[in-house]
Amino acid sequence: MRSPVGVGISIVLTLVISTLAAVIWSREAIPQGGSDLETSLAAWDRVVAVLKHPRCSNCHQPNEPLQGDSAQRHSPRVVRGRDNLGSPGMRCGSCHSEQGNDEASRVPGAADWKMPPRSMAWARLPSGQVCRSLKDPAKNGRRSLKGIIKHMQDDSLVHWSWDPGGMRESVPLPHHVFVEFVEEWVRSGAHCPS
Repeated sequence: MRSPVGVGISIVLTLVISTLAAVIWSREAIPQGGSDLETSLAAWDRVVAVLKHPRCSNCHQPNEPLQGDSAQRHSPRVVRGRDNLGSPGMRCGSCHSEQGNDEASRVPGAADWKMPPRSMAWARLPSGQVCRSLKDPAKNGRRSLKGIIKHMQDDSLVHWSWDPGGMRESVPLPHHVFVEFVEEWVRSGAHCPS
């Protein structure tokens, strides 16, 4: 015959084992880190912080690029132009070299220097609108979600943001980590805040 202490221990062990089994099962049903919505929105918060950084937002403007860490008016004054390369006589490539930053003149440069299309002028938009614009092929350069990842991985102007030269502040998150957040945002459903 079992002692009351032995029965009590047996009951406690059964409760502990069944509780652990329930916890393990629930972790398999719900992705680690929360729901896909929570995971996606958390990743988006990291992505949009980069997109709103001056290295990105200075050019993602409606008509005129900004410059510097404090997003001041571009000097000399330039405008987008029909092809996003500036207006006649004030072309982006006249100052911004494809060979890269010119430290002597302090003018930044990278291959294919230009403003993004007007449809990508999201610098002044709230986070949710930036997110929806980035997902919309009519506004993002006709990119799929996988195309957005590839753009963030490979584009020369995106890469420039991490190596802006001179006294310009770099994006404060390593590029590969940023791309991982973009991938996580896409993988978890590419949800947008309201």
